Amino acid sequence: MSILVTGATGFIGREVVQRLLAARRHVLALARTSDGVPAVERVVAALGDAPPGADLDVLEGDLAAPDCGLAREEWQRLRATIETVIHCAGDTRFEPTAMAPYVAGHVHGPLRLLEGLAGGRLARWAHLSTAFVCGQRSGTILEREDDTGQAFHNAYERVKLEAERVIQTASAGWGVDVRVFRPSIVVGAAPATAGGNPSNLFFDFIRMLASLAGLPGGARLRLRVAAAPHARFNIVPVDHVATALVALAERGDCADQTLHLVVRDAPTQAEMLRMITERLGVHGVRLVDARREPFDEPSPFERAVAQMLEPYRAYLTQDVRFDDATAARLLARCGIERPRLTPDVVHRLIDQALGAAESRRAALPRFRD
Repeated sequence: MSILVTGATGFIGREVVQRLLAARRHVLALARTSDGVPAVERVVAALGDAPPGADLDVLEGDLAAPDCGLAREEWQRLRATIETVIHCAGDTRFEPTAMAPYVAGHVHGPLRLLEGLAGGRLARWAHLSTAFVCGQRSGTILEREDDTGQAFHNAYERVKLEAERVIQTASAGWGVDVRVFRPSIVVGAAPATAGGNPSNLFFDFIRMLASLAGLPGGARLRLRVAAAPHARFNIVPVDHVATALVALAERGDCADQTLHLVVRDAPTQAEMLRMITERLGVHGVRLVDARREPFDEPSPFERAVAQMLEPYRAYLTQDVRFDDATAARLLARCGIERPRLTPDVVHRLIDQALGAAESRRAALPRFRD
């Protein structure tokens, strides 16, 4: 039987497909044509060098289109061969220009795919969501919690929670096991597309600091960043998320679970910044808790950096901890430990950011005196 993966051209989806192919699984990637580039070319470009003997088929479709853009015979083929879906596709923009296609891609399309497959061999649906469906809550967030009446930072958080609810409700009527995976902010070497954010922004910030260190006097140039210095820095490496998805997508003891995919003992924002700046030799950067300390007279450079970080400002000022007791227990049974953001791990992320500079060049923000 085949595993169907949506979002194979995306940041996390391509990592999932690579691991499945390396494990000698037959993968059917559902992808769409974009900007005139056929689906198969997009998937091949995203995956790079496939493992020898890789068993991959690409099916052109579009979750935002009626019937997911699939013909009747394609539905028949899927119902006859697909037992597991790993759903990674999604528009990662926080505030889309048009809500109808956005909701269609996140909610209606996946629901149509689930219902179209449920009459066949489909048994399991692994659903990639986000830990930030918690919205504007603070404190400890439990894996079993979903809609507690929380307010949201943006449309993305709201629609991801709606997608979870709709898929779980529909699956119950079909007897399909849905397991929901909620990573924190995923980072790593990402494509230079919307699907690569916020990893690209995190790497851009690292490259900006590296550029700063190379300027005369730049290593000590004052840079204050509004944040929550004592709050946890909730990022998780993409390789851990993909490995966990592949390991748990079909395990019987993971049935109907909702799991946080996060690092163990996440460092505070202040600790994370210290690991980065010490590695790069930058000494003038400081996090400012704007709720407790006045952020007076920002320099043009500080204003430019604040504008660069604006899309994720809410996450830099939110104090939240994601409990992952269930995920940790299940991953331990697979021999997978939750990663730690130790200095060595952070240094590897920095090396990735600097090594990817040729494909996504980062420059100091432009500003005027």
